[in-house]
Amino acid sequence: MKKLQEIISAAETCRDASALDCNIIVCDAEAKIIHFVPAKSFVTDVQVGAIAQGKAIRECIAQKRVVHSIIPERIYGLRLKSVLCPIIEEDGQLSGVIGTASSLKTQELLHNAAKTIAATTQQISTTSQALAETACHLAEDLTDVKNGMEQVLHEIDKTDDILQFVSNVASNSNLLGLNAAIEAARAGEQGRGFAVVAEEIRKMAVDSDESVKNIRNILQNIQKQTHAVVKTILSAVDVGQQQAAATQEISATLEQMSASAADVTKVAEMK
Repeated sequence: MKKLQEIISAAETCRDASALDCNIIVCDAEAKIIHFVPAKSFVTDVQVGAIAQGKAIRECIAQKRVVHSIIPERIYGLRLKSVLCPIIEEDGQLSGVIGTASSLKTQELLHNAAKTIAATTQQISTTSQALAETACHLAEDLTDVKNGMEQVLHEIDKTDDILQFVSNVASNSNLLGLNAAIEAARAGEQGRGFAVVAEEIRKMAVDSDESVKNIRNILQNIQKQTHAVVKTILSAVDVGQQQAAATQEISATLEQMSASAADVTKVAEMK
């Protein structure tokens, strides 16, 4: 019984040296409780002199081996993790059992928090990935729009040559009309009809030249506005690409958080 007595003497020290707050119970070879050291942070109704109940204590005594078990909440009002260890004397005889019971409250809180974090990060990660894909598609669409607008600008530039040609035709027509009017004046009465035609040609030339100027002004305004739109689109493309990159970084961070939550779960489930 020497080892049994030594363990009883050191029971309180064992409790204080434990990393987790726990109670210490010592039973004899018939499972009778002969010594009890209560925990500091929780209370269990353990009576010295009573017979310890449960399959774990019987298994520990019968098989002379360490037994791990979970004590359900209905026994002491909270779930406990129990470790029972047989006390073997020098002659090989079983003289009793020493057991510890620690509260699972902290581990359960960790486990539940880890599950909540994992679920939340998974949901946010899924949403972030969807946002990243949308941002990428938006950037691609805006790039296509930008390319289209640049093509419009290119086509507008082509009209300058056409307008210049029409302007030249109008100038030449005006000059021809003026020459025709001079020749009609020289012809006198016989050139009167030709003079009317010459005047109409000159009017048409002046109107054409004025129309060219108006069209050029309109196209220049369109060109100016198109340039502004292209600039805005380029800005939007940059923002979209930045958002896509930022969202991908968020997704990567959330994946790391998910992995950390899994680690916390493993710690909470350690026995």
